[in-house]
Amino acid sequence: MLRKRGLTMLGVVLGLTVMAACGGGEPGQQEAASGEVAAAEAPQAEQQAEVQLPEGVTMEMVAQGQEIFGGAGLCNVCHGADGTGVPGLGANLTDDEWAHGDGSYEGIVKTVMEGVDASASTVGTAMPAKGGSGISDEQAAAAAAYVFTLSKGS
Repeated sequence: MLRKRGLTMLGVVLGLTVMAACGGGEPGQQEAASGEVAAAEAPQAEQQAEVQLPEGVTMEMVAQGQEIFGGAGLCNVCHGADGTGVPGLGANLTDDEWAHGDGSYEGIVKTVMEGVDASASTVGTAMPAKGGSGISDEQAAAAAAYVFTLSKGS
């Protein structure tokens, strides 16, 4: 059931991303889908509260990063709504295996800021700097803070 819900949530998020990019969708539909996403993310918030955060990282940063991950940062498009990855697009960010860096907050920030060349990608797809989005350096650091917490509860 959980796996099905994760795939359903991925579909909702991808649909919202496409609708936002195309300017489509009814406001009521977007609000309903946002509520579903928020409900699915509640257990992650509990997990994050138990994680020992790196120096300079706050729970407020993590919460902002979660919003960026699922929104403006476009991270969820390739890494999935829950960070477990999308085959052929983005790696799993919830386990303790890090193909690019050591899994430290600083290492994740570096990967988000610089991206990953397709030749170095474990899935064969390049990750542009900041996921190809227009987020600021501060937003990228917040998204990295959220990603840091994803692998710490595995």
